[in-house]
Amino acid sequence: MILWWVGLALFGVVAAVWAGGSALAAWREQRAGLVYELTPCYRGTALRGAAAVVAVGCVCASGVAVGLSPHPGTGSGAAAARPLRAAAASARPQGPARTPAARHTGPAASAPSSSPSSIGLLTVGHPSSGQLLEGTLPGVPGRYRVWLPKQYQGRATPLQVLLVRADAAQLGSVFDGLQSAAELSRANPFVAVVPLAGCDPTAQLPADALRRAMAARFHVRKDAQGWALLGLGAGAPCAVAEELAHPPLFTAAAGLSGRYEALLPLRGANAAAPGTAHLLVADTAADTAGQQSTARLRTALAARPRTDLRTAATAQDFSPDRERFRLVRQAAGYLTELLAAQGSAQPTGPASAAPSVRATGQ
Repeated sequence: MILWWVGLALFGVVAAVWAGGSALAAWREQRAGLVYELTPCYRGTALRGAAAVVAVGCVCASGVAVGLSPHPGTGSGAAAARPLRAAAASARPQGPARTPAARHTGPAASAPSSSPSSIGLLTVGHPSSGQLLEGTLPGVPGRYRVWLPKQYQGRATPLQVLLVRADAAQLGSVFDGLQSAAELSRANPFVAVVPLAGCDPTAQLPADALRRAMAARFHVRKDAQGWALLGLGAGAPCAVAEELAHPPLFTAAAGLSGRYEALLPLRGANAAAPGTAHLLVADTAADTAGQQSTARLRTALAARPRTDLRTAATAQDFSPDRERFRLVRQAAGYLTELLAAQGSAQPTGPASAAPSVRATGQ
């Protein structure tokens, strides 16, 4: 039935075009006779115009009929078929229920145990061309976010890891900066692990358990020369405090746009920590308050032996997000430099009276 109406509509279109054109030609012919004082006769023009109107009406009627006609899968036929389909579905054997973890497909890794589906991690997004997962890690308290850069897929060698302390609103700048540094060959591609708990400079994270859990499930390093710390904003003092208190657990730490007054009373307790603490403390060029806080931290660390401190205040851009992006990219290059020194012996000579201070560029 629908095909019949469609055919009628096509016929109406053709007839309307022909009749309309013929009426126009007849009207022009009668008008041309006025020059020769001939009396025009518009009967033919009127008949052709009426035919064109009828044809247009047929087209409209056909369109309405097609729109009101029942389509396949709807109407009474579909309503009658629904109970039959439901009965057939209930008769089919049902498989085991799929949990959210079973639906998740994790990143490719070198071993079957690297699938995040077995550890309570679910994909929550793909920022900066990578994969962001959130959930729990076995044997480690709390919840974490794990960001895998796009270079993680098919990587032959295990990647190095950054333990990131930053607010959720700033993580986009962190992931963008890390990815940009890797693509520009300024830094290694890093896997980022972000604790969802708040930053407390006096609290220690379960670093050993976290490294074991990550290495067991992802293609990453678990030794101290494969891990570093990065803190941004309110998370910067936590990253710096962790490196000062336990240098053997991480290769280095970068504190970006932080305020370090809470760390000044801790300098005495950390003075006897074994190993050399490697630190980058960086601020933006316009952050005068941050630079003053960094200067106070540098003064407080002057009496702490075995401290390799670098400071920088060169990052600048047109927006706070872009400045954070530049700070993270700067820190990624610094941490790559320190991580590249894996296996090198730490200084064992006499402790220096003050930390070495160097500047680093963007």
